[in-house]
Amino acid sequence: MPDGAPGRIITSYAFKYAGTFYDFADEKFPELKRYASGGARNILLEAAITVATLLILERRVDGASPAELRDGVARSYAPSVQHRNLAAIQDLSCVLLKSDKNALKASEIPSFESLINVPDDKLSAAAGLWLMRSISKKQELDPGESAAAAAVGRSAWTSAKMIVRMLQSKK
Repeated sequence: MPDGAPGRIITSYAFKYAGTFYDFADEKFPELKRYASGGARNILLEAAITVATLLILERRVDGASPAELRDGVARSYAPSVQHRNLAAIQDLSCVLLKSDKNALKASEIPSFESLINVPDDKLSAAAGLWLMRSISKKQELDPGESAAAAAVGRSAWTSAKMIVRMLQSKK
């Protein structure tokens, strides 16, 4: 897949933004420091940024079809990381969509059409909650973790909006 393809741009910038976020966030939210940096934390934030980007783009439908974008994202990952990244994207997608992850094919990213009218703040809060529950392996978060979850969710949506602007300027 060419470097300038929308799917590649989405995943490469999600990777970049996720890698830089925790340097800032670990200082502001000490609760995050309890959980190993890099690795799983970054993959989960990458997934949140990617899902947010796809959802925002699906709302706009100007250019590539939403199905083409989702397929482009799925194909943009190197084979060595494809499974773990897509698994995180599918998990968050199914949480937001309230659907069964087992119904998806291994490399499928579902449509976000049913979420198009849901406000960004509700989606970002749900994504942040999913992320904190995933890294903490806890269903109930303490107040500090809840604050960190909200910040992580907002960061994912802000990063997604920056990626969308970047993609739109390339048209």
